[in-house]
Amino acid sequence: MNRVYISVRSLKTSQKASGWVHKWSRFKRWQEMQAAHAENVEERQRNKNFIKLPTGLYITPERPDDLTPKKAPADMTRKDTGQLPMELLTWHTQMRYVDHSIDNIKRYRRYRNFQHMQYDQRVIPERLLFLGADLAAAHFLVHRGAAVKFVGDDNWYKKDKWNNYSLPGRKVDNLFIEAIDASGTQIMFEGLENLENLKHLRLLRLANCEFIDDWSVGRIGGLLPNLEMLDLSGCHRISSKGLMGLKNSKKLKFLRLEGLSDVRNIGKAALILEDLLPNLRVLGMDYEEAFKRIEAENRLLEQERVVLDARGNAFMEDDNSRLFLVMSGSGEEKAVTDDNDNPIMTSTVRREIPKMSDQEFEEINQLSGGKLRHLLVGSPSGYEWNETTEKILKHEASLNLKDDVITDPKMLPRGKRPEFEIPEQKSKLEEAKMQFLKEFGGDFEEEEKRQLKSH
Repeated sequence: MNRVYISVRSLKTSQKASGWVHKWSRFKRWQEMQAAHAENVEERQRNKNFIKLPTGLYITPERPDDLTPKKAPADMTRKDTGQLPMELLTWHTQMRYVDHSIDNIKRYRRYRNFQHMQYDQRVIPERLLFLGADLAAAHFLVHRGAAVKFVGDDNWYKKDKWNNYSLPGRKVDNLFIEAIDASGTQIMFEGLENLENLKHLRLLRLANCEFIDDWSVGRIGGLLPNLEMLDLSGCHRISSKGLMGLKNSKKLKFLRLEGLSDVRNIGKAALILEDLLPNLRVLGMDYEEAFKRIEAENRLLEQERVVLDARGNAFMEDDNSRLFLVMSGSGEEKAVTDDNDNPIMTSTVRREIPKMSDQEFEEINQLSGGKLRHLLVGSPSGYEWNETTEKILKHEASLNLKDDVITDPKMLPRGKRPEFEIPEQKSKLEEAKMQFLKEFGGDFEEEEKRQLKSH
């Protein structure tokens, strides 16, 4: 079998020469490289046998292509006909439309880094074979900044300040992982495959992990059936639908969801999980605030002007049949933002004013949490109403006043627009509280008086 040698120096030189080019790497299979090598050897043999002298010397033909077997025109490749390679033509065509701005180069590098992390967190069968499931998972996690604890050992194994750690380098019998603290690490869906067959794992902390999403939560529910404690605090890529992936974790006792109160319907999903898993207790979830948000959404959808599309997005329709987004169905829709979720524009004022009464506008704006006004005359990102916007609106109102132009109240800054009294509807939560106090309020008041007297 012929061996194929690749010049490392030539590869490095070609990479330096084309390092500025946005060109996807092409990975050649060893079969292709071996076929090319065999073709090169065959061509050299044909050149040697063209004119061979008795002394062993040979004369190379002026046109080596004349020695190659002739093919039918239908079977000839681009190389046989002398045309440019298709890869070169494709690269040249792509180069004309590639964005070479600094932002796009950063975006390209972030994507390449994401691809590298996906490949780096794959399961390595050799590591699993030589170390076993638990020790292989420990090496995988500690190398990436996590900490692990074994059964019967009170120590947490993690990196020191010099990024060194000590773990056995060969399989150890009766060594099982009991707890994992991977908070703030870059572990993702592909890396969770390394946690398979951890039969003694009881605690898993994934707080503030930026790449943990709905798919990862579903994978945790399927991989770790004996898990008892799970921390998903600060994982903002998790939705209420993804949280239901834990319904198969029958032994789960504690689930921490701090910092996820802004996720739509997360409180409802947590209640359903507690109902499906009798031993489960969800921590860090403000159910009262979640119910208030659900109630505000229901009141918003009851408005005659609000319509709902198939994706769950709610729009407000004005008298001219124009639609204005007041509620996102996914809960993650963000208007004009960059890759770091920062507003691209913060001082531009939109001119699309809905044609409707001011009182209706204020009522829908309040039920939508101020989103309608933010999208109309505030920051186009829909996040904030900043001081720059206030200055612009105030200056425009003063200019319009000098020209005797009436400014629409919807475009007036705070403190300059008329306030409307929106009729308050008693929520179902308040009604339930009142009913509860009517039945048990007397006992609570007497107990509270007794405690005050004792103090």
